[in-house]
Amino acid sequence: MYKSILLTTLGAVSLSLQGCEEPQASEFDNLSVLLAELEEKTSSNMVFIEGGSFIMGDFGAVGDDDVWRPYFPATIEEDKPHEVTLSSYYLSNQKTTWADFDTYLLANQLDVIERIYSENRDRTPYSQDPSSRYFIEKPAQVTWQEAKSYCQWMGAQTALPLDLPTSAQWEFAARNRGSKDWLYSTHDGKYLNSNYEMAELVHEGAEFVPVGSRLPPNPLGIYDMLDNGEEWVNDWFSKAYYRESDGVVDPQGPAQGEKKVIRNLGTDSLSFSFSRRGSSESVPSFAAEGERLVMEYTFRCAAQTNSSIQKNTDRKVTGVR
Repeated sequence: MYKSILLTTLGAVSLSLQGCEEPQASEFDNLSVLLAELEEKTSSNMVFIEGGSFIMGDFGAVGDDDVWRPYFPATIEEDKPHEVTLSSYYLSNQKTTWADFDTYLLANQLDVIERIYSENRDRTPYSQDPSSRYFIEKPAQVTWQEAKSYCQWMGAQTALPLDLPTSAQWEFAARNRGSKDWLYSTHDGKYLNSNYEMAELVHEGAEFVPVGSRLPPNPLGIYDMLDNGEEWVNDWFSKAYYRESDGVVDPQGPAQGEKKVIRNLGTDSLSFSFSRRGSSESVPSFAAEGERLVMEYTFRCAAQTNSSIQKNTDRKVTGVR
């Protein structure tokens, strides 16, 4: 339904953008309907995740010699294993799409742009070109602030306490409620290349594809935790934070910082379910001297509540421990 209404909206949007005058609200006859559908979709995509305690970071393993070792010694200081406890929460089973984000932009009369280094260029919303970065079904790639603003705006629309997930919430979900069997954030916790057919789909396919279309969901019903673009989460990044947060309940990350945490780092053998890195708002471009590249990544929203969202969409899944 959301997609069909979206298609009927395209004509009005395209005609408005082709004119010289600013588009008027009356020209988007279906925008209010489209917004209502987006609100319904957002709520229905929320998966309830029962909270609990888990070892966050490089949880390692005990070898045949009864000695515990980390999976990736090179980052053990910044990925130090530590126990945290999470309250129950909801997480979207899908990344936010360009259709979702374009609806947000139009509903708030924000510029619909593409960024070429420091230059912003107008683009037509709701791209129907499957080869385009901005194809309506692909995950939106935006700045951290844009991602956070979208989630909080959608929270206001749905009366839900929506925001970006914390890094701990993302990892807990990616590891099927913090299971040590989930070394990788795949559907079964195993390295992607252990399944030839799935690995071939990813390695020979496009970098970005329609959300939820390539790999199966994990046992919680959440898609694209390994593939389809790195993801913003809410936390500031700090290499020292894990050493200071053992036993914390609902960790929010450092109070301040210069970089934000990125999750879902890729499909190689060293991109574990606990892996993370920090990203600045922009970085110097290697391709264009003197230019800066604005960092844009995918994202999904979380509902910071353990109360039932909707009776007909309350899908409580506890996963396999």
